[in-house]
Amino acid sequence: MLTKRQKQIMDFITAYAKKRGYSPSLEEIRKRLRLRAVSTVHQHVNALVNKGFLIKDGNSARGISLTGRTSKLVRIPLLGTIAAGQPIEAIQDKETIAVPQNKLPRSGEVYALRVVGDSMIDEGIRNGDIVLVKQQSVADNGQKVVALIDNHEATLKKFYKERGHIRLQPANRKLEPIILRKDRDFAIQGVVLDIIRENSVGVSEVVLDKTTKNADAAVLKPYYEKPSFKLYQANCLDVLASLPENSVDMIFADPPYNLSNGGFTVHAGRRVSVNKGEWDKSNGLKKDFEFHLEWIKAARRVLKPHGTIWISGTYHSIYQCGFALQVAKFHVLNDISWFKPNASPNLSCRYFTASHETLVWARKDKDAKHIFNYDLMKNGKWPEDSLKKPNTQMRSVWAMGTPKTAEKKFGKHPTQKPEDLLRRIVLASTNKDDLVIDPFTGSSTTGIAAYLHGRKFIGIDTEKKYLDVSIKRFEELSNNIKT
Repeated sequence: MLTKRQKQIMDFITAYAKKRGYSPSLEEIRKRLRLRAVSTVHQHVNALVNKGFLIKDGNSARGISLTGRTSKLVRIPLLGTIAAGQPIEAIQDKETIAVPQNKLPRSGEVYALRVVGDSMIDEGIRNGDIVLVKQQSVADNGQKVVALIDNHEATLKKFYKERGHIRLQPANRKLEPIILRKDRDFAIQGVVLDIIRENSVGVSEVVLDKTTKNADAAVLKPYYEKPSFKLYQANCLDVLASLPENSVDMIFADPPYNLSNGGFTVHAGRRVSVNKGEWDKSNGLKKDFEFHLEWIKAARRVLKPHGTIWISGTYHSIYQCGFALQVAKFHVLNDISWFKPNASPNLSCRYFTASHETLVWARKDKDAKHIFNYDLMKNGKWPEDSLKKPNTQMRSVWAMGTPKTAEKKFGKHPTQKPEDLLRRIVLASTNKDDLVIDPFTGSSTTGIAAYLHGRKFIGIDTEKKYLDVSIKRFEELSNNIKT
């Protein structure tokens, strides 16, 4: 299977050789595809050699030649995610992935699934990889299968039928097998044929089916794009899945809350109405947690080892998000209380006025090198707080007002944060030229703070009206900077 970048390189080499009669050099490939280093091209070419698509003469600058093995690319459905850890529910989004035709069996249905987890790592299947699966209901002992448990949970494991039970064996010595006895519902949904690598050099070519009728379906083309500032009108899971692993420095998220109030539920940034009479609150709470865990795991994949995530919320959501962070193996650094001196009062006087929000700050890898802004955090000389005494360490209670009128003049967002708050977060946990992502960007206060301090930004939201507010804010800001 070819990744998107490998296909681009193959197409360029083929066209170049056809026109000139000889192959391009690695430097010419680098320039054509606008890659940063020749070493990156070298990795892709070696991968194509190993896959049998190219022959390379190491003693010649133009020693690349085609093997004639190239095959027509065929699109097969990418049905969603599959757990290579504990079982999770498989989802079915209308996506496809390009695969060489000569890699597919002559008969039978084939589909692909993106792997979540590391229980199959000893078989070379890593978190973020895509597995190619032949649909069938039987398997031999030792084969890697997609197994359906209790009619709703799908998992990827090695299959063994033994006396009195079925064993689903992980390929990770740290994990225990799943034992299924006769009283458990179990079915094989397919056998793994091949693995498509997901790594920092290139991502698999995944595109949404253009025939989808879902108005909320993600479109991986930016809604708005400028240097260092990019917006997507999309499901955050789709955009995060399209990004290379270990490519993001910081994520700030203010996810939807009140998801279990009996009025609606939310999946990856999409609000879906439900019938209150059919709403089971306990089930709703479970779905809320699953929603948070799903996007947090997607965020973890794209964060660099030293990368951090900030999550803002109230009691409606912050406890679930905090637990989901720990389940996803983040290392929690702080919980911050943001005190809002001018919060709207509770006129009913039946409970205390909610005058604070909680922010949880966590790091992907506990052992990663500490690169936070040490001097700024030690001395406390924050740009927005000129009255703060010098040489005082930062505390975990922040007193900042709600957004000023000037910050809302383009249109209000119900949970818009003040720029001072996001500025502090950006400065504390990133450096210049770092990439910051907000998966529920709203009016993009995160992006404004990131752009003002020389960071790159990607914002994601499903609501067009808030993205339009983001664009107005950014364009006024960038025009003022130019003048």
